[in-house]
Amino acid sequence: MSSQTRIAVIGWCLVAACVLAIPAALMSRSSATSDKKSQEDGSLRSLISQDRIQVVKLYGVISDDGSGDSIFSMGKSTSSVKKKLKKAVKDDHVKGVLIRINSPGGTVGMSQEIYETIQELRSKGKPVVVSMGDIAASGGYYIASAADRIFANPGTLTGSIGVIMHLMNWQDTEKKIGIQSTVIKSGMYKDIGSPDRPMTPEEHALLQGIIMDTYDQFVSAVAHGRKMDKEVIKKLADGRIYSGRQAEKNKLVDQIGGYDDALVWLQKTCRDKNHLSKDLDVDDGNSSSEVLSSLFSSFGGPTSAEGQHGALLKQLLPASLDPNLNKVPLWIMQ
Repeated sequence: MSSQTRIAVIGWCLVAACVLAIPAALMSRSSATSDKKSQEDGSLRSLISQDRIQVVKLYGVISDDGSGDSIFSMGKSTSSVKKKLKKAVKDDHVKGVLIRINSPGGTVGMSQEIYETIQELRSKGKPVVVSMGDIAASGGYYIASAADRIFANPGTLTGSIGVIMHLMNWQDTEKKIGIQSTVIKSGMYKDIGSPDRPMTPEEHALLQGIIMDTYDQFVSAVAHGRKMDKEVIKKLADGRIYSGRQAEKNKLVDQIGGYDDALVWLQKTCRDKNHLSKDLDVDDGNSSSEVLSSLFSSFGGPTSAEGQHGALLKQLLPASLDPNLNKVPLWIMQ
């Protein structure tokens, strides 16, 4: 038996064990707590059928990874975050959303999609609060700026409002080892950013235009989300990072505080808005059913359609623009 086969067998055995163990655990719990109504109210079925606060965790680099939930991401990947926020928009039982961000930034498009989803939540009358962890910079801050209120720790790293495109040139190295590149292209810009030759002034101007247009989108989004003048944001948006305390001073965040402080603010906001006498239940995504769902997902790969789209994209783009070339996205908020 090959090593890959052994790993697969072990993996499915673990899944089977979890599937068999969970019903038994639930039966045992039901038997032990059948006379306790308060325990029943805390069950998953009760939680999803009653008004609640939804917690969403965005960790790591922001990108359209397409991976969804897995046992390793535990619902914190960018794709799963977007999916949860979209569900919260449609779920009338979700009265408010707390987003915990611990991210250095990432791709432009996905940052914008999550920003728009937060705006959609707010348009539905659902307050959104962001709690920043160790870092919530660039694309992470772009997303945070869409919320009703932002909490940051004093030492949180945030800001870094700007856009960067990183290209390399290894023409001299190729010459030293005797490699010569030949390019056949349909237009003068088809191999723009090629590492095999110097960039022309026209190409530099074209790429600089893309960067500045995206930068303007970033600044405009922050100004809109923070309800600040665009020119004021521009003075803060030179790519520098800020501590949480500096960000509060510059009005990039609202309040110094951690996760618990953000939750207290959201609970009070939801109570006042919905005329409630007590706090709402909090769904932090740690239910047993979500763990099981993540476990199953971790054994699956991308769909055949996703694989075909990725292969097609690689054929259409010049090699110099392949994001995997340097293991980082080409065009990122950083």
